[in-house]
Amino acid sequence: MTIALYQLVIILTLVLARYLGPKWLLLPIGLIWTAVTVFSLFWPPLIALQLSVIWGTVWLLKRSVSKASENEGSASQSVPKTAPAQAKAKAKALPPPIPGREDIKYGEIFWRPDEPEEEPVKDLTTDLAYREQEVSTATGRMLALQRQEQEHIESILERAERHHQTALKLLEDEAFKQTYEEAYAMYDALLRSDKASAPIPCTDFSRPAAHDIAPVDAAIQNTFEMTANEYSAFLKTTVVRLQQRKGLRELFEKEMHLAGGSEVLDRIKSFEAGDEWRYADRRKKNRGTLADRQVKI
Repeated sequence: MTIALYQLVIILTLVLARYLGPKWLLLPIGLIWTAVTVFSLFWPPLIALQLSVIWGTVWLLKRSVSKASENEGSASQSVPKTAPAQAKAKAKALPPPIPGREDIKYGEIFWRPDEPEEEPVKDLTTDLAYREQEVSTATGRMLALQRQEQEHIESILERAERHHQTALKLLEDEAFKQTYEEAYAMYDALLRSDKASAPIPCTDFSRPAAHDIAPVDAAIQNTFEMTANEYSAFLKTTVVRLQQRKGLRELFEKEMHLAGGSEVLDRIKSFEAGDEWRYADRRKKNRGTLADRQVKI
């Protein structure tokens, strides 16, 4: 009974080595059991029995491995045999080639190097680059004219303030007054000559037609509103500067007319009087300043 249990232990260890360990472990386990058998047993019939059990089990396990690999190889070889038949059936189902258009292949995607690749479809409602381009196109001219108009007003107002300071000095020094008037007359003749000044552009803050895409239209509207609000703050500062010094307004208006800024001057007067000043089609000209209205009343 003990001998039979010992043989079962040997078989069990070899089976475990076959199915739980790597493939190469089976033969080393068999050699180890062979060494144990030869050096631990002394009865020849028992040695022969145990060696036959060891190597018979090894042979059966290795045979099962070879059969499994053969089955897998036969299964893999059976698959391509059906491929030619499927290819023939597919070729019969395809229509005949078009004369002169041999570059077209049915049943597959075919791209020629001379054909441009199709670009992925963009979602214009979320495309940031498209939104910035559309907003720039709709607001670019308005922003450029607004900057140009503001620069003209600042330049002419600074010139009028310098003349105002000079006029105050002329009241104190009669000799300086005569020299200044002669020099200014020469300067004015050289600067103005007979050429008419190009009119200063008057920015129209009227919105263009509504954009088809709502986020783009909202961005355009926001740009117009913000620019108009910033320009309103600039006009308020300009009016305050004109009201702070007596006689400065007359010098400023004279310079504006000479520079071709009559329309811009009307805008400043409309703003000062609280009238509409943003839109060219609704702004009434020659409204006069708030001070002019109070004098008329």
